[in-house]
Amino acid sequence: MPDHRPNVLLLFTDQQRFDTIAAAGWPHMVTPNLDRLLAGGCHYPQAHTPNPVCMAARHYLLTGLPGRHHGYFANRHGGIADYRLPTLPRLLSEAGYVTGAIGKMHFDPPRMHHGYDELHLMEELPRYREEDAYLLWLEQQGYGHLRHPHGCRHLLYHTPQRALVPARLHGSSFVASRSIEFIDRHRDRPWFAMASWVGPHPPWNIPADWRGRYAGRELPAPWPLARDFPFESQPCPWHGDFDEPARRRAVQEAYFSAISLIDDQIGRLLDHLDSSGLASNTLVIFSSDHGEMLYDRGYFQKQVPYESSVRVPLLMRFPERVAPGSVRPEFADLLDLAPTIWDAAGVALPDGPYPGESLLRPAVRRDRSVQYADFGVGQGRWAMLRDERFKLVHYWNGGFEELYDTVADPGEQHNLLRHGGAPAGVADRLRARLLAAEATRGPLDSLCDGNFADRPAQVIGPPGSGKYPLWAHQQFPTWGPLAPELEAGLLRDEILAAVDGCFDDLLADPRWEAAWRQGWAACGGDEAFGDRIFGRPARPPD
Repeated sequence: MPDHRPNVLLLFTDQQRFDTIAAAGWPHMVTPNLDRLLAGGCHYPQAHTPNPVCMAARHYLLTGLPGRHHGYFANRHGGIADYRLPTLPRLLSEAGYVTGAIGKMHFDPPRMHHGYDELHLMEELPRYREEDAYLLWLEQQGYGHLRHPHGCRHLLYHTPQRALVPARLHGSSFVASRSIEFIDRHRDRPWFAMASWVGPHPPWNIPADWRGRYAGRELPAPWPLARDFPFESQPCPWHGDFDEPARRRAVQEAYFSAISLIDDQIGRLLDHLDSSGLASNTLVIFSSDHGEMLYDRGYFQKQVPYESSVRVPLLMRFPERVAPGSVRPEFADLLDLAPTIWDAAGVALPDGPYPGESLLRPAVRRDRSVQYADFGVGQGRWAMLRDERFKLVHYWNGGFEELYDTVADPGEQHNLLRHGGAPAGVADRLRARLLAAEATRGPLDSLCDGNFADRPAQVIGPPGSGKYPLWAHQQFPTWGPLAPELEAGLLRDEILAAVDGCFDDLLADPRWEAAWRQGWAACGGDEAFGDRIFGRPARPPD
């Protein structure tokens, strides 16, 4: 008998903040296909990531469980803490679904399948070509020499770049094409596909014919600088503190262009579901692992408890089960996705302490009036709990706390516990609930006698402050053997091609040159290569 259980397509981006879909009320964006998905389904404007870094968020999604169970509270090397845990794809595979992972998964080891029947990986930092389907495919297309398939991370991490391949060979296109091939191969049985893009995670490598898509558009201004203890407030190139307005504008345009580029590929997938007659029986979910600060409060990146980092887009389309054009204002997060997908597929939720709950049914177990998120272990740990108005953050670093009125102060500029104005009892109420959540979800050593097991206060310096070098997150390519002289030549040529006329701006800033040389030396590079890149001996920063 034909199996008419619904298919599931999970569309997943990396580092996409919540305010990046035009139809969700952000008219600076160009996202016609996400707009189409929103119009046909449900939008969750208060969706969050439970942990705002890649590996942790993806394992929260994979297992439906917090870090206490799978071991990921931050990005780290090493496998999952317990391979016996049920996973989203494993339970679907056991139930008769064919399951496919296409794109970035960020597993360690990378080809640990966790229950997926097929892996078509495109990781942002592959170590070996043979482990990465995208690199193997690029080699077939004549680009086997390419050292920066997703943009130059060293020196140029937060610099708009020109992609080194045409749009048809770009990683965003690869994910959509492989997903379509997977769907077509398995038309005779129910399937689950996770289509996962590397973008808009930096570096932002935009194909030549996609550049300028946001030129002339009115873009939102970042929230003003508000770096407070425990974060070092000294200016730093990593945070873009020295960027002129024109450069800030170029960075915004590159980030938004990366999103529109993926939106175009999402359109290909939605069109294919329509043309193949599968759309009416397919649950489509769109979300991201975490956000991107994009200069807000004086930060780049994620892993901080602020709105641009912890809030993500979430759309869900499921004909006859989800009302088109609907909006659900309550809290939801990535821990809800596995229960939702299992529910749609008729798979029972396993026994266990699952914090999330199916979004296809009224909440029974989960209190959707509050949202918890966490990050890190030991000195660097923080956890937050918020309700519809107030957000409390506790840092194990000295027991420092922040309280924000997210309605009156959406940019989180005024810590009410430091500057005054906190309503009576609000912090105590949220703190009690935060402690209760931490007792079941945090690391086993995060509490002591029912209270936070805080560490001595210590300022966290930004990358570039000396304690955390500027190049710390700017990895150099390591996969594939090449002769040293060929390696240096390819690196230089690709760097120059990627910046395409913007390199002089970087050459003019000795802070960037000194940081790049430091990183290159730490990776074993010789000083002569730096001289060839910059065309002069090293100069100290001002």
